[in-house]
Amino acid sequence: MRKLLGLMVVLAISTVVVSEDKKPSLDGTYVIVAIEKNGEKLPDESLRKTPEEDRTFTIKGDKLIRMGKNKEPIELKIDASKTPAEIDMKETKGDKPELSYGIYKLEGDTLTICGVEDSKPEDRPKEFKTSKDSKALLLIMKKKDK
Repeated sequence: MRKLLGLMVVLAISTVVVSEDKKPSLDGTYVIVAIEKNGEKLPDESLRKTPEEDRTFTIKGDKLIRMGKNKEPIELKIDASKTPAEIDMKETKGDKPELSYGIYKLEGDTLTICGVEDSKPEDRPKEFKTSKDSKALLLIMKKKDK
C-alpha cells in the first residue's frame, strides 16, 4: 500500500498550469488529504497517522520529488488534451522501470487523481472512482503553495 500510495501521490501532483506560451507546466507542492481504494475511503484518522511530509510532493517541470524518505525523482508525462486528462509516471527501481497510468482533474486548488500502479496503458482508469474489483487508487490533494 505504501508503494502504491507513493506512486499515486506522484500522479496527484500533476496539475496543469497554462503558461504564457500555452505549454503545460507542472510546478507546485501538494499534500494528500483523502484516499480511496477498493471502493472505500481510507478513514481520516488513518491518513493523519501518516506524517504530512510523507504525503507531500513537489513537482517541477517533468519531475516529481517526494518530501519523505524516498527522494528519487519520478518522471511525469501528461496529456491535458484527453478527456479526462491523462498522466503517466515512470519510476526506476534498480534496473527495472515501473510505469503507472492514470487520469486527473483540477478544480481550484484540489487535484483529484485516479491511477493504477505498475500497469499498462490499457489499465488506465476511465473515471474517478474505485471498486472492490479494481486495482485503481483515488487520491485527493490540496495545493500547499499558492
